[in-house]
Amino acid sequence: MGTTCVIVVAGGAGLRMGAALPKQFLPLGGRPILDRTLAALAASSSVDSIVVALPADIPPPWREAIGQYPKVSATVEGGAERQDSVRNGLAAVPGGTDLILVHDGVRPFVSPGLIQRVLDLAREHGAAVPVVPVSETVKIWNAEGTSLLTADRTTFMRAQTPQGFQASILMDAYAKALDSGRVGTDDASLVEAAGYPVLSVPGDDRNIKITTPDELRMAEGLLRDVPDLRVGLGGDAHRLVEGRPLWLGGTLVPFDRGLLGHSDGDVLLHAVADAIYGAMGDRDIGYHFPPDIAETKDISSRKILSHARGRMAELGFGLLGLDAVVVCEEPRILPIADSLRASIAELLAVSVERVSIKGKTTEGMGFEGRKEGISAWAVALLRGEAGQ
Repeated sequence: MGTTCVIVVAGGAGLRMGAALPKQFLPLGGRPILDRTLAALAASSSVDSIVVALPADIPPPWREAIGQYPKVSATVEGGAERQDSVRNGLAAVPGGTDLILVHDGVRPFVSPGLIQRVLDLAREHGAAVPVVPVSETVKIWNAEGTSLLTADRTTFMRAQTPQGFQASILMDAYAKALDSGRVGTDDASLVEAAGYPVLSVPGDDRNIKITTPDELRMAEGLLRDVPDLRVGLGGDAHRLVEGRPLWLGGTLVPFDRGLLGHSDGDVLLHAVADAIYGAMGDRDIGYHFPPDIAETKDISSRKILSHARGRMAELGFGLLGLDAVVVCEEPRILPIADSLRASIAELLAVSVERVSIKGKTTEGMGFEGRKEGISAWAVALLRGEAGQ
């Protein structure tokens, strides 16, 4: 049957949304839109690999987290135009790929059935595009802006993604477009211009493209049907020793001692990760990162939390809220709480308002009170949606 790669176009700035973040990273039901899109694509058994075109200025933790997402084989830099992003993605498609899908990063409701319909037709005929009929009356306007005539709307269709192509056809079309300087409105237009026929398959009205605030609100409405709320509790404790750096919340904290552990000993990230794993019923850190193997020795806890975030996306969950407490006499948590909070929010790709970090002491009691170690506890509230 060959192999299939999806190029996900997510390299734009999303100016029409009017937000500080590019639209593909805005939260939709507690998860970035792009996370939901990648989860929907990865859920298809027909998809073997995914290449993601991202903005050049995306924060490094987000790029790293997306790169660790299941089935993502590469991330590339997006170009000035959509066509440039796809061209960069084509250069990263794994060798031996037979079929290529191109999909908008802001179409998170793509279904396995739609993916399969496109692939089946592209495999047989070379190129396939999902379309939906235009339901409104269509007018053709003259230069003065007055109605010239009413068109037959049955001859008009709205194109969606994913658009599917035999790999050799799409690459040839892009090479010819580069040579001629042609700019297309979508990939199918370049394939048509290169002389290849493009066939259509029935699209899906739910497969909306989120480009405006109104469309984001519509997408939120599509998620409200069957909410699945989960709560997880995580905790950890490590001994303070000399000669080790102190990592807390993914940040290096100036202190005369550090936490002893098989990893970097970041008790706060460990507690957060275990809370997330627990909410999903997805075992714990020890299961995903066994302490008795050399590969996990001195591993950064940032990688552990990135894995937990990837599992959330893979299993169809988004983080609604996280509350954590660090228990120690020293260092004082209050002065660094905001930086810990920002670090964790960035690692989880959520707004900082969804994360709370507090510090507590034991007034001299226990190992924390004797300054022998630090413990941390976290509670995570996750939301999952049926079919997401």
